[in-house]
Amino acid sequence: MTIRLSLDVRLDGVRDPVGRLDAHDTGSVSFTYAQGYAAGGRPISMSLPLGAEPIGDGLARAFFDNLLPENDQMQRVIDREGLDRADIVDILAHVGGDCPGAISCVPVGAPAIKVPGDLAADYRPLEKDEIALIAQRLADREPLPAEFDDPSPVAGVQRKIAITVLEDGRFAFPIDGRKVPTTHILKVPRRGEAGEALQEDAACRIAHACGFAVSRSHHTVIEGVDALLIERFDRLVHEGTVYRVHQEDFAQALGLPARLKYERNGAEGRRYDTQQARSVLDRLAAPAKARETFVLATLFNLAIGNTDNHAKNHGVLYSPDGSIHLAPLYDLLPIRLHGRFTHQLAVHLGGATDFDDMTTDHMLAFLAEFGLQGPRARRFINGPVREMLETIEARSGMLRTIGLRLFDDLIGREIDHLAQILEIDLDIRERDYFEPAGGGWLAS
Repeated sequence: MTIRLSLDVRLDGVRDPVGRLDAHDTGSVSFTYAQGYAAGGRPISMSLPLGAEPIGDGLARAFFDNLLPENDQMQRVIDREGLDRADIVDILAHVGGDCPGAISCVPVGAPAIKVPGDLAADYRPLEKDEIALIAQRLADREPLPAEFDDPSPVAGVQRKIAITVLEDGRFAFPIDGRKVPTTHILKVPRRGEAGEALQEDAACRIAHACGFAVSRSHHTVIEGVDALLIERFDRLVHEGTVYRVHQEDFAQALGLPARLKYERNGAEGRRYDTQQARSVLDRLAAPAKARETFVLATLFNLAIGNTDNHAKNHGVLYSPDGSIHLAPLYDLLPIRLHGRFTHQLAVHLGGATDFDDMTTDHMLAFLAEFGLQGPRARRFINGPVREMLETIEARSGMLRTIGLRLFDDLIGREIDHLAQILEIDLDIRERDYFEPAGGGWLAS
């Protein structure tokens, strides 16, 4: 087996490469930690343990493939270079200079190109017509002009672009040639579905009111185009300087490729399920608190009609001291309002594959998987769960005042069902009857 292409893997804050990513003539890939780093560093992923031996295709491919953006920029590279989507090392050779978080993949021997950004000197403010063109192209699902290549590609299939917000509120890109961090993500729904930005903004506000750490976002309108401006949780801005924070999603932490982010796409022993989710939570700095937060977040997503709660919608952040913590909640969208997506649960809960069919037994089995059983489960339900649902109910009333009546009706329906299977009495105001749209196939 011959190595045909290698890249240095770098981590912000570490002087030398932490390892090397190799593409072999057989089509496989491997990752090997640098000898010096393996002796005293920290793993760059829960799924990539430190050691001197190469880590094989399964785990290496899963981690690095999850760094790739599904956007125009990557597709242009694939088309221009005649690559296959499976050639992840070749693709990263072109777009790996600024992967999500603090990782970069660069030519062997190349110097570190990721550096902190000075908001006053390292960014070019965008003119109004430039940001308007970007928003319009994203909304219309049209390719962006080449001069607007995403400066910090973000994994995922939704139309979005990384961007920086300067201290005076203007949008900006890094100056050409400077691999400094962006600070925000601009997510633009397709035309005709502009309400999604307002829905996600409202869901984030409700989650924040419930006490969750949430990726801060707000709805904005750019020359008639609705968008969601999201503050990146893998960035830290301090005294005008932008720093990257190392992070990974649950799929990377578990060594699962992006296509296995849904339990229904996996197989026994290689799938994302609640047992696998707990295995990540148990390795965090405060595992008991992380488990409780994860369970509450799962119930919150059910309450707002978000059944798309998959492995890439949960992440962890790496602190400078090496401790690992849950990332803030993100991608909170009431999927059940949208008929083009399947409404099957992304991960089975106590054996239930559909929320409408979920019973008390399913719920108790789900809670038990996270150590909440018997009297402890009942205290959890009557305490934190009840308080959260009461907050959602109280805060959801504002949805009707901003044109999101159907979202409010959906929440009323979902909370009523949750109250029944949790066997708690809640004061739920009367709403219009809500019939969920038929599930499509796009979320697979």
